Amino acid sequence: MTIAVCYLSPEGIVLGADSTTTMYVSNAFMDGGERQFNFAQKVFQIGDCGNLGIVMWGLGNLPATSYRTLIAKFADELAATPATAMDEVATRWSAFFFAEYTQEYAAPIVRLSTLISQATRTVDEEQELAFLRFNFSGGFCIGGTCLPDRRPRAFEILYALEMAYPSVPAEQTLSTSKFWGCPNLIERLLFGIDDQCFSSIASSPHWRGTAQDLFELARPHILGQPSNLPIREAVDWVHASIYATIKTMKFSHMAPVCGGPIEIAVITTDRPFRWVRHKDLFAATAQDTTQYG
Repeated sequence: MTIAVCYLSPEGIVLGADSTTTMYVSNAFMDGGERQFNFAQKVFQIGDCGNLGIVMWGLGNLPATSYRTLIAKFADELAATPATAMDEVATRWSAFFFAEYTQEYAAPIVRLSTLISQATRTVDEEQELAFLRFNFSGGFCIGGTCLPDRRPRAFEILYALEMAYPSVPAEQTLSTSKFWGCPNLIERLLFGIDDQCFSSIASSPHWRGTAQDLFELARPHILGQPSNLPIREAVDWVHASIYATIKTMKFSHMAPVCGGPIEIAVITTDRPFRWVRHKDLFAATAQDTTQYG
């Protein structure tokens, strides 16, 4: 799981994420189960030097191909055939990723289709269906500027086993932030309630009003945010939201699915992709405090 963030400002884009990835381990020595690793990378520059960046949530990698490799191959394509606008970049990435995704997950796609087509399903099959829907889905936010147009833009791109075609990129509204993966804490902080809690109350037989009635009750508790943060304040906001989510997950009853070093990058209208916070390749060894002798 992940806490991924994009803040879109007239000055540029801020992308951020935690570094924890959850993997299902199963081999001759282990009977399976979740393991969390805290030094994954979820924010990438597209190309060696350019104005494009991407942040991801959901699947940590494809079975045989890393996101690092896919993003590098996509950068090669853009270098060979440059895009003329950010929406074209987003659409091309959606199609590029979807082709790889459906190829490497061909078997789960067939299995999901089979389960959906069944008139009835056992309890185990219902659990398998839910597992396939939840654990094989995710998305990307790709953003930056596509010169000579210096206007910053960002697009959300989703994927899931049930999708027959690549996702149509959804453009993010200017002067807003968006959260993916584990947005529960930020939603509660800003709106007084998160989506899951809202849905549980609205669908409960104990709630006699409408969903709109519930929203009107929560409205006075919304914490308003500035609509146009300066870029450095946007960096602070992205960092604070990720840090708060990591700490809340750490001390909650839930699994520590967000954690590790925070990574943040910016792409401003006058400068290319730059790292604000980025872990070194030796980051995982830097915390080794084992004492010898």
